[in-house]
Amino acid sequence: MKIFLKTIIFIVLFVYLFLSFVFAFKGYPGFVQDSVCFLPTAYFINHFHQLINPLYDAGIDPITHRFLFYPPLFPYTVAFVTNLLPYFVNNIQVALTIIDSVSIAVLLYTVYVYYKRTKIELNVFFYVFLIAWLLSLFSFYGITDGRPEILSRFFIACFLLNNTRQNKRFYNFTDGLIIGLNLITSPISTIYLMVIKLGLFFYNNNFKLKPVIQTITGFAIVITCFTFLYPYHISELIAGLQKHSKNVVVNRAENDAFGNFIHYYIANPYIPLFVFNFLIPLCYVYYILIKKNKTICILLFALLTCIISYFSFRNMGLVYNMLVLSPFSFFLLFVIFTKILSKRSLPFFLKNSTVMIILLLFLNSAGITRKILLFYSTENDNVSYQDFRKDFIKVCNATNKNKKIVLTFSLWPYCLDKYKNITVWTNMTTPDTSVQYIMVQQLYSGFSEPQPKPGFKVIKNSFITKHPKFWKLPLGNTYPGFQTAVYERNQE
Repeated sequence: MKIFLKTIIFIVLFVYLFLSFVFAFKGYPGFVQDSVCFLPTAYFINHFHQLINPLYDAGIDPITHRFLFYPPLFPYTVAFVTNLLPYFVNNIQVALTIIDSVSIAVLLYTVYVYYKRTKIELNVFFYVFLIAWLLSLFSFYGITDGRPEILSRFFIACFLLNNTRQNKRFYNFTDGLIIGLNLITSPISTIYLMVIKLGLFFYNNNFKLKPVIQTITGFAIVITCFTFLYPYHISELIAGLQKHSKNVVVNRAENDAFGNFIHYYIANPYIPLFVFNFLIPLCYVYYILIKKNKTICILLFALLTCIISYFSFRNMGLVYNMLVLSPFSFFLLFVIFTKILSKRSLPFFLKNSTVMIILLLFLNSAGITRKILLFYSTENDNVSYQDFRKDFIKVCNATNKNKKIVLTFSLWPYCLDKYKNITVWTNMTTPDTSVQYIMVQQLYSGFSEPQPKPGFKVIKNSFITKHPKFWKLPLGNTYPGFQTAVYERNQE
């Protein structure tokens, strides 16, 4: 790889990593709702050596709050990485940034391994594509959701690297290990990997006893170790998974599926038009399989398409079930572009295809651009998490015994030492009578002023009424800091 190309990648990657860690230390961007389901567990693993989550138990174990509704490798991994870091308030956020960064590094190395095998003329067009590809990739990574798919993306990137390098002696065994590790992280993306691995067997004409046994052996080693080390009964985990899955489907029933599809997949403010990042590789894979007359692979890929569609579209809020496949998507986009670029003469359609891919990637990169602009254009006005913590302690000291404080879902990392006094706002419309105070963060609320809450009065309001802008360009409805409104229950 030429020095200029290496320099471009190094500079862009260094700037991204620098900004990502600055954001993480500052607690930006704030976590969204699903983070409270998984990430507090890492805190309780480190501090109490228990796999529990008193802030969210999915109603499966409301007494001891055992973490039974999902496989536990993600919170254990976050706890492990966090434990390696010196103590500071946002170390969970930094730990997630480290996992994301390693995942990106593995994907970039995979692309490099593939690139070394190809003969591509390094022209200006390729450099423009590479910058757009990197910026778009960075927009797909982030920690706002705090879900296990963060770790699954790392395993998927490792799976890609393993199959790109294809060490003939160990790669099937390693695939089995990766699939097993992903199973105890996120079951749905593991189904994807299983179908993909089966398809690769047939595509490489390698569906034979030895490679199949090697893969199963790697998988079985992981599952056996997990069975012995898991602190609860496996039957309880399976029952918890089933119950939680049903609850998610029921609680996320939607009336406007088309409108939500547009919101999540087309007009997504973090990664606009991202559904096309998956449609283009999808069409490419079908084209290759049909061209090579791989009938069984076509059927398996059709099955995979149906499975992904089911888990991603049965409710549009389950968008993370598609986003977890972003390492595959970006690897294939790179492959597609280089395949086209390697042709000596390009027909009109292919020339326009490369331009459209570059434009799509630049549109995707609006997410990381907005994230950076929003941070630096509002930094001086935002309330810091340290100031929020001071307000929280005051409210905590004023709270009566056996009463609770309700927090919205980006505030919990700063209150875990007082976990017995707090509950996190999930889908509540009216808090129960045990709640004395509510602390609502302006971030993600969409409001410039605190909204009325029946039975409560606002006793402190630090909301910022103006909208964040970069010069005259609007960047959103609310500032991203820790400004909150504090509500107190009316005395009866």
